[in-house]
Amino acid sequence: MLTLHRLSAGYRVLYTGVLLFMTAGTAAHTAHQAARTGLSPRAIAEWYRGNEGDAAATVLLFPRGFEEVLGDAWLALTTYALALLIFGAVMARSGVARRLGTGLLLAYVAGAVVLSASPFLVAFAGAGWAAPTSGALLAQPALAAGLSTLAMWEMWARRERGPRFDPERVVGRAAARVAGPAGARLQ
Repeated sequence: MLTLHRLSAGYRVLYTGVLLFMTAGTAAHTAHQAARTGLSPRAIAEWYRGNEGDAAATVLLFPRGFEEVLGDAWLALTTYALALLIFGAVMARSGVARRLGTGLLLAYVAGAVVLSASPFLVAFAGAGWAAPTSGALLAQPALAAGLSTLAMWEMWARRERGPRFDPERVVGRAAARVAGPAGARLQ
């Protein structure tokens, strides 16, 4: 299998850029939520459920309607689906210890599920769902940075001798040429 450390320099630069943008995007999502709603469970609950009865509130918030909640959920679903595709594909090609890479990726998936479902859960099921939302918002940028760092370490710092190509593909093509048309059909 062609692993990250065997990629050509052009692909390593491309993958590095994509990983940096996905990590920055995850951090920007948390920063956006911090600026808009706050990161504490109480601030998140008030953003979705309102605080009309709180005389001490400095800003009066009304409960969010279904369409506003749907907009937040849609944005999280599409954003995190793309991030999971990228991080998952990169981790599949990495030589990083399977438990470590899989553990980080599963934690990122769990956070993505929480952040995608939380607008509905906080708004319509109960304010108690704001605590996992707060935790996921804080954890996601660190998880993205961890996944990116592992992949970039492997791409740029890990050095093994040997070709920077996929030997299985090259051997398979050579065998097909030697065997002729009949051998190529068998593969």
